[in-house]
Amino acid sequence: MPWRKTSEPGKPLTPRAYLLLAAGLAPLLLLLILGAFWIKDHTPIWYYWKAALILLVCLDIAYGLAIAALLAFPPILVVWLAGGPRRSRGRRLVFRHGLVCVAILCCALLGETVGAIVVSRGDRPEADAASAPLEDSSALVSSRPIELPLEFPDDGDEDRPVRITVLGESSAAGVPYDQWLSIGIMVAWGLERAIPGRRFQEVVLANSGETLEIQHHKLAKIKHRPDVLILYCGHNEFSARIPISRDLSYYLDDDEPSEWGIFLQQIADWSFLHRLIRHNIEKCRIAIPPPFNGRRALIDTPAYSRAEYERLRRDFRRRVEAIVEYAEAINAIPVLIAPPANDSGFEPSRSFLRAGAPRSRRRTIEREYLAARRLEKSDADAAARSYRDLLAREPGFAAAHFRLARLLEAREEFAEAYEHDVAARDADGYPMRCLSTFQDAYREVAARHDCVFIDGQNYFHAISPNGLLDDRLFHDGMHPSFWGQVALAQATLRGLWERRAFGWAADAPEPTLDPAEVAREFGVDSKAWSYVCWWGVMFYDLTGPATYDPSRRLAKRQAFVDAAIRIDAGAPPESVGLPNICRLEPIPLAPLHPPPSGG
Repeated sequence: MPWRKTSEPGKPLTPRAYLLLAAGLAPLLLLLILGAFWIKDHTPIWYYWKAALILLVCLDIAYGLAIAALLAFPPILVVWLAGGPRRSRGRRLVFRHGLVCVAILCCALLGETVGAIVVSRGDRPEADAASAPLEDSSALVSSRPIELPLEFPDDGDEDRPVRITVLGESSAAGVPYDQWLSIGIMVAWGLERAIPGRRFQEVVLANSGETLEIQHHKLAKIKHRPDVLILYCGHNEFSARIPISRDLSYYLDDDEPSEWGIFLQQIADWSFLHRLIRHNIEKCRIAIPPPFNGRRALIDTPAYSRAEYERLRRDFRRRVEAIVEYAEAINAIPVLIAPPANDSGFEPSRSFLRAGAPRSRRRTIEREYLAARRLEKSDADAAARSYRDLLAREPGFAAAHFRLARLLEAREEFAEAYEHDVAARDADGYPMRCLSTFQDAYREVAARHDCVFIDGQNYFHAISPNGLLDDRLFHDGMHPSFWGQVALAQATLRGLWERRAFGWAADAPEPTLDPAEVAREFGVDSKAWSYVCWWGVMFYDLTGPATYDPSRRLAKRQAFVDAAIRIDAGAPPESVGLPNICRLEPIPLAPLHPPPSGG
């Protein structure tokens, strides 16, 4: 048959064979393209971070094994030579192994050279605290000077849009709603509706897992002049720099690290390529906190030293001030949003005592805390008294503050519950939420400059029905719920309205955003609500084991699973019964920066 002749060696394919081949491959190629787009649309972004994390960990291990093999070859060669003449086959085997070692050495030298160049350039200003000496807090932040642009290519263009530039991390980027909206997008949309004839454009520099330091450096690369510069950053100042698995020798009677462990760490730190790989591993872990094989201890240790805490606090305040001064220098309106967090709905990850607490005292406090937990169901008043007694002796024990706040919330004593929630968040040994001292940096800078200032903590406290910052305002531990994001966007618009910015009419009414209208405008439909439910599953699935008692976090994870399944089955999102899903009631017009409440 003719078609068989075309398969003979050396015979060219006939035109008919080419046509048949093309006809057969075209549907397959189309299927592959459509499949790639389907996978992209249906695969959450954190899967890619997880894949990158696994790849980098494997690369780091493989590099370590290759270097170990390289170091082991010379002694093996000496031993082999000491054994006397060998057969030619043995010599060939050693020669081949030697060539492999030479190849490994060349690749290692190339990798170390590239690693040294990248590390020396300092393109990523946040340092790898995991590999830095624990007593050297200077490794946490960069002192590299930043030159910010004062002139821009389109400065003379009168038709350019008014640009709303947003600095921050995932919350400012709109996570988990970032596929649909963010604060910057809603502000630009609200301004276009309120000021006809003007064009507004959002420029979102905010990105998941980034610190204020990284965002500060990003300002040096902007190509267009900001007209409004929104700064909403502060949750990642510790977690982006310090691995979630980091443990310090904190208590005075802790065992010192072994000499062998110190020796291995020093060897590993010598490698530029290893440091570069570990840095990117930690960057992936910021986006996807790694699960633990076991829970944290009840009485834990802080992941940071006091010197590191102070250095980060001072650096954060300095950068907030520098960014506001830069906005003033380029005639942009600075908007400061002091980041609030889910104080009532997300318990601290680590609770610890004072460094001088001996092991015997730690065991005593642990027994008392667990006894109070057992009392909660049978005698809540007695449990509350036990927690108060414990806190009188150990005022920085975060877990006791959080449990006492839940008892007070159940008794509707919301004012005191709020105070203990804030204390629990600020005493967290591994902060994933913006601490009060970092919120204070915004307050201090705003008091000295002409800013639009939204005190997120006190603002959310004012608009919350019971004054607590909980799951009605937040989707998880720190990312605002849909209602919370619209509330912050509305507050920003109100701040600009108070200044009558961009020709806002003097008699224009105070702007408001209707959450239901925002949802319709930006397509936040059942598909979106299902997506953010699954996103919540991911968040609590990964952060659950990062604390002593993961039951609350895992219960919320299961609630998101049930809600997502119901929505996917056709149930209305508002019927799933979660306070952060499809909450669309109007937002109160509370003061943007109310004074701190005594309760």
